[in-house]
Amino acid sequence: MAAVSPVAIAAGVAKGAYDVSTDNGAFSEGFGSAAGPILRAAKEFGAEHGTTMTKGVVTGAAGALGARIIREGFRHLRI
Repeated sequence: MAAVSPVAIAAGVAKGAYDVSTDNGAFSEGFGSAAGPILRAAKEFGAEHGTTMTKGVVTGAAGALGARIIREGFRHLRI
């Protein structure tokens, strides 16, 4: 969600500003019509793939921790 927020905001501002400058509607209507679908798609993606991403992060962190433990163990063996 954090990755798409700047894109959604930029698209919303551009669409809202365009609508206001061309008398196509209010800024908030343009902003909502451009930013809404982007944020909604991001939420749906997160809901579908959230557990997979979490498992990947946890697995990566466990691997990094394990590598550090082994590296420190080897450091102590090199007396």
